[in-house]
Amino acid sequence: MALQTSNLQALMATLRSRSSAFIWQPQLEAQPFWKRLLIRSLQILRAVLRDMVSGQLSLRAMSLVFITVIGFFPLLALTFAVLKSLGVHNAMEDTLLTLLQPLGEQANELTAQVLDYVDSLQVEVIGIISIGVLLYLLLDMMRKIESSFNYIWAVKQGRSWSSRISEYLFAVIVSPLLLSLSISITSYVNTNFFERVLQNLIYGGLILEFTAFIVSILLMSLAFAFAYGFLPNTRVKFGSAFIGGLVTTIIWKLMGSVFQGFFVASARESIYLAFATPIAVMFFIYIGWLVALIGSSIAFYHQHPAKARTGRGRLQLSISQQEQLNLAVATAIIQRFTAGGEPMNEDELAATIGSSPVAIESALQTLENIGLIVHTGEEPSRFLPSKSVTECTLVDIWKAVRHYNKDQLYDAAESDTMLEVREFQASLDAAVEQQLGQHRIVSSSPSDSPGTPPADITQFNLKTGN
Repeated sequence: MALQTSNLQALMATLRSRSSAFIWQPQLEAQPFWKRLLIRSLQILRAVLRDMVSGQLSLRAMSLVFITVIGFFPLLALTFAVLKSLGVHNAMEDTLLTLLQPLGEQANELTAQVLDYVDSLQVEVIGIISIGVLLYLLLDMMRKIESSFNYIWAVKQGRSWSSRISEYLFAVIVSPLLLSLSISITSYVNTNFFERVLQNLIYGGLILEFTAFIVSILLMSLAFAFAYGFLPNTRVKFGSAFIGGLVTTIIWKLMGSVFQGFFVASARESIYLAFATPIAVMFFIYIGWLVALIGSSIAFYHQHPAKARTGRGRLQLSISQQEQLNLAVATAIIQRFTAGGEPMNEDELAATIGSSPVAIESALQTLENIGLIVHTGEEPSRFLPSKSVTECTLVDIWKAVRHYNKDQLYDAAESDTMLEVREFQASLDAAVEQQLGQHRIVSSSPSDSPGTPPADITQFNLKTGN
């Protein structure tokens, strides 16, 4: 028995090793298109499964269930007010039916109840305090939703309150317009004009149904793509957002058969249906958010392929590797600056150094912390020196990185052992300074270029935290 278990473990280890070698094989760009597509899809699939196993996506989806229940009706009330002012408030019914389609026949009943509730709200007579409460609930809901999507996109800083108010309200106003337009297009596809054109064809009805199905898939994918591009506080490429939206739409459509089967089975015992419906709706909201987060995760890994293997965390590098990357990144940035070239972004720096963007992410953060470089406001960010680099040496950067400590957690001990170690480090620094201290990165003054720092910055003074 023990021998069989050992053989099984060895077989599983061999399969994992071979699958990893196939999925993460080097020089992927040299492979045929179909193979690149297959491998990239497997990479993204493995990364998403890793995220799901870690539990973070499920945990955030569960937290958003409560937020949705609290903020859903304020959102509907404001959206309904905008649609009603435009005279297209009836479009909300088709939208809710589309979103609640996985609930099957219960979607019609639930949609009618929601619309009756929202329609009974007289928005024009709501007081200022009530409007303020609605806006706060809406902004707080959007803030927490943004936080979940910022986690997926590894964004540490959320929007400021001023940006949240302007951008969130803009989305509430613009989304109904896009919604009305999409519904108008869908209705136009099913008009008598197309029926008259296709009625004489043998497969006219089939073509009409297929066209309506494709258009609905496309519009729903575009809606998810818009959400994936808007919610994270970072720049999301449209292609990546659309791929994530397309996968989300397909999963959403497939969910319909599962929930419809559940309600059909529950309807046989109507006495239990009243108890099962609230639980099913809450579970439906949870699955919906989980699917939405999975789609955003797919978009993230499609836009950042290097993250598929390592995840969102930083690489665990040795001290020697960290020093190599810090010095290499600093040298590349300074040399590009002194040559008068355009500052490089993270991907360009990785290509110049011959490393991955994931590996140099920590180096860029460290160099910013010691005050050597700054990033521009454009997207993606580009990096350039923050000070005059005429007298900059590799030893200066090396010492600043080694001695920089953002958090002074404790005072250095004064024991004999610690003093001995300090003397050794001081001797090491002195020896390096004596042997290599004159090795400058540049030998001449920086050229006058659009990225040149202000003239009053004349000294190279790095932060060491001491």
